[in-house]
Amino acid sequence: MREKSKKQLPLMNPTIDHPQARELEEIDLILEKNATIIDLVHQDLCRGRNLRDTGANGLSAEHVLRAAIVKQMFGFSYELLPFHLADSNSLRRFCRLGIADKCFKKSALAKNIKRISGTTWEQINRILVVHGRQTEVEKGRQVRIDCTVVESNIHPPSDSTLLFDGVRVLVRILDGIRQE
Repeated sequence: MREKSKKQLPLMNPTIDHPQARELEEIDLILEKNATIIDLVHQDLCRGRNLRDTGANGLSAEHVLRAAIVKQMFGFSYELLPFHLADSNSLRRFCRLGIADKCFKKSALAKNIKRISGTTWEQINRILVVHGRQTEVEKGRQVRIDCTVVESNIHPPSDSTLLFDGVRVLVRILDGIRQE
């Protein structure tokens, strides 16, 4: 049976005085104040599953959410995520892994993080915007969207030529679809 979170927190390493560790602690406080976020993730993880009391316990919803946050925050791949969770005291503390707890496997992390639906992420985002407004951290009137250049089958990205090439390829594909 899948748990939402562990009843008793495991023994953890002491906190580290570093800006990154403090940022993780702030995120931890936000997650504790907004418990419905873990409920949403738990619903996604249990959707379509036969819930029974036998078998091994899966990753808790809290573990999955926190691992997903770490993955996104630091840009880790599913391949590197288990290593960094096992290696870093501050990440282990944030993900609520005790000193003696085994770290998660790559396949388990990937399978569980991918089960969090887009609508759940949208609801989580809305909860965080409300939290930001209430704590007067953010007014939530403007959205900043960053884009990341990724490798593609078009020439190496430079300036606005990549955008032009992308539009050109999309127009070509749409013309092909239209003709069919």
